[in-house]
Amino acid sequence: MTPTRTPRFGLQEHQVFWNEEGAIVCACCHLPHPGSDTWRSERWQEITPESVIAIEDAGGHVACEGCGKVPSRIVRATIERR
Repeated sequence: MTPTRTPRFGLQEHQVFWNEEGAIVCACCHLPHPGSDTWRSERWQEITPESVIAIEDAGGHVACEGCGKVPSRIVRATIERR
């Protein structure tokens, strides 16, 4: 499947999601349809901007496994760091 690079399912471009196994995808790539059996069984959920900051502060990196896209820094800049 080729990434569309355009958000699907009415999602926003800056949104990234992960499942319980740690797979990370943006709203543009490889995200199962919200509400589908795959969505529910793999327990997909959005990685919030606060979570992205916490992951990066701990030395981690969040990027889509489908296209390599990094969540928008503009959205994350509005979140106050502790």
